[in-house]
Amino acid sequence: MKVSIFGVLLSGSLFMCSHAFAEYSGKGGMAAYDISSEVYEYHYKHGFTGEDAMGWDPNLQYAWSRVGAAMTCNVDMDKALVLKGLSNEFGNDPFIHDMNGVGFHHMQSKNIEGFCSPERVDEIKDLIPNMEAGEFPEKF
Repeated sequence: MKVSIFGVLLSGSLFMCSHAFAEYSGKGGMAAYDISSEVYEYHYKHGFTGEDAMGWDPNLQYAWSRVGAAMTCNVDMDKALVLKGLSNEFGNDPFIHDMNGVGFHHMQSKNIEGFCSPERVDEIKDLIPNMEAGEFPEKF
């Protein structure tokens, strides 16, 4: 009897956990202490907006996430040039962009299995030259 009760409890817990990510509302997940891969992937695809932009310009979050992804996926770039461009476009010191933005996004993306898909690497390779030229997309 103990085994079957444990099994029911375990399967119920697993069901709840699996559905928690499948039904993510798209809001508030980036404020978590431990951001799940599913939450990060959601915002990488749909934007770091509203409260999930954490007080930063959503277009800056977009740029940071792509530069962090370039690091994760080993895409060649002149990081110092991109950081300088970020400073010119959005203000703040390059160090702030590196630590608060690019480094954060790199740490999030490098923990996601399969993050560097061929399609994602192609997208990043298309964006980085423009960012090196100081041109940052306005998606939001």
